[in-house]
Amino acid sequence: MMNYRNFQIQDFIEDAAFKEWVMKPDMHSDAFWNNFLEQHPEKTNLLNNARNVLLAVKSEIEKDFPSEAQVQRIFENLQDQLQETKDAAQNVEKVQRIWSWKWSAAASVLLVAGLALIYAHWFKQDKSIAVYEKMISASEGNLLEKHNDTDQLMKVVLPDGSEVTLEKNSRISYPVVFEKNKREVYLIGEAFFQVKKDPKKPFLVFANELVTKVLGTSFRIKAFGEDKNVLVIVKTGRVSVFANQQIKTQDPETSGLVLTPNQEVIFERADQRFSRKLVENPVILLSADELQHYSFDDAPVAKIFDAIEKAYGVDIVFDEEIMSDCKLTTSLTNETLFEKLDIVCKGIDAEYKVVDAQVIISSKGCR
Repeated sequence: MMNYRNFQIQDFIEDAAFKEWVMKPDMHSDAFWNNFLEQHPEKTNLLNNARNVLLAVKSEIEKDFPSEAQVQRIFENLQDQLQETKDAAQNVEKVQRIWSWKWSAAASVLLVAGLALIYAHWFKQDKSIAVYEKMISASEGNLLEKHNDTDQLMKVVLPDGSEVTLEKNSRISYPVVFEKNKREVYLIGEAFFQVKKDPKKPFLVFANELVTKVLGTSFRIKAFGEDKNVLVIVKTGRVSVFANQQIKTQDPETSGLVLTPNQEVIFERADQRFSRKLVENPVILLSADELQHYSFDDAPVAKIFDAIEKAYGVDIVFDEEIMSDCKLTTSLTNETLFEKLDIVCKGIDAEYKVVDAQVIISSKGCR
């Protein structure tokens, strides 16, 4: 039990139980703090002042919801003004006495600004959790929730046998029994999904403002409440990602993207914008036995590019007519995707770049 008798205003403002009571009072917390004031009436003004500071910060943040950068600039401007006041006060003793009360007021403003930095982050996360909980309340049927509040990964087996590896500080909700024509789960945080194939029951993950739809595949979603973006990375299979539109005037999936293995998408929550790219280290999708056949003797480069496409599931775009005379002798086994591309392009005096998860080859030909 905290020794609240010795608390000052800043101690109450920083105390988790006190903040919880101010922001989300309930019967038990009301009883505790009312009992505390009955036993320590001398703390009434102190407690009320601390409560008013927290409510003022909450009101301002909920009203205008400034960004953390904006609050930081306000904080820095206040510091500059205080420094100017301090320099002037050092010159004249009279000025120092006049401004002494202003220092106390300014210190309170600095405290509020500092708290705003904390609460801007806190309320952003709280609002995202509210979105998660709103989706859950709107869903049909009974839901189970798993919350990983440990430092270890948590394995969750869904009703259809699909498996979810839940990262720490993450939550997932899902029906006790999936519906006949769909499988829907709700996520806030980060998780890796291995979904059982069932073409008759599409699998949908609702994470913040993004929906990820699959039939059977493995992929990762990162959608923490405080993050500006939602990240989806596909390991196997294909997934469709699209915005979770509140007002549906058309099929929202048509405005989304389809991802294949070794691709990832970043969904910018504020602008509802997608950006797709290759993952940093694409993995080979073929077995070791299949890769033994990736040796080429004076082979057309189109055949080599086709083999690399199949190995990594990537699209390689090039002008077949210009490069029709390009041939190469090489063996591609343990190299990374980009090392393989370097080898081939160097052998035919070509260049490549990655655009929207595609590899674009530029060449003047080999004649």
